[in-house]
Amino acid sequence: MNPITVQVGGEACQLSPGSTLAELVGALGHDPSAVATAVNGEFVARGARAERRLADGDRVHCFKPITGG
Repeated sequence: MNPITVQVGGEACQLSPGSTLAELVGALGHDPSAVATAVNGEFVARGARAERRLADGDRVHCFKPITGG
């Protein structure tokens, strides 16, 4: 199978077809509990990452959530 290409923070990243957002977060070395994620501008909750399959051309953002008041 041909790899898919997703954009991660503006950089191209090739993945195996069927890869999940949870797998990508781990492969990038992020602590899954320390980052928030969005795919194509839509927030993806931590608990939904394992079910969120990535597709060719998706734009992924991993960022530290801002807390405080």
